[in-house]
This record gives sequence, C-alpha cells and structure tokens, in this order.
Amino acid sequence: MITDHDIHKLKSIFATKDDLKLFATKDDLKKFATKKDLEQFAKKDDLKGFATQENLKGFVTRIEFHDAIHELVNLITDGFNRMDQMLESIKDQNDILHNHERGLDKIENKVFV
Repeated sequence: MITDHDIHKLKSIFATKDDLKLFATKDDLKKFATKKDLEQFAKKDDLKGFATQENLKGFVTRIEFHDAIHELVNLITDGFNRMDQMLESIKDQNDILHNHERGLDKIENKVFV
C-alpha cells in the first residue's frame, strides 16, 4: 500500500502538473522567431561592409565634438568682449582727443585774434 510519505517522495522526484505549468507550451513557443523568420535579417557576410568598433576608434565622439564647439564659442565670445573693450577705450580716447582739440582751438583763437 502507498503511504502519504511515498506520495510526498514521488512528488519531490517527478514533476507534477503544477510544476509543468511553469514551462513553455507549444502555443508559447509559436511566438518565437523560427530559422526561416530570421533569414530576412542580416547575416555575417552582409555586415562586412559596415564599420567596426576598431574602425571608429579614431573618430571624435559626440561629447568631444560638443566640448570642442563649446570651447570655440567661448573663444569667439571672449574675442568679441575684448573688441568691445577696445572700442570703448578708443571712444574714450577720441573724447579726450576731441576735448584737447577744442582746448587748443580756444587757445589759438585767443592768441591769433
């Protein structure tokens, strides 16, 4: 006669109906791609025309490109700021020169009149 102990031992050795529900069924497997489905994708020979990681090692990354552009913009901005300072200085010097010329004109008018 089979005891409860024997049934428990058999359940630990053999898969039960509940254990088998965790595995894929035929319907589950139909959802996956077959060999025929994968034929439409690229094969190793098809990929030989593309660049590899080794080929791309010498190229600039986006971050490096972004940093270079940022640095260039900063240099241009600094140049414009220096030009603005120089123009302001020239304007100040022109004002001083104009004041000196007016003063000289007054002196000349007093001397020669």
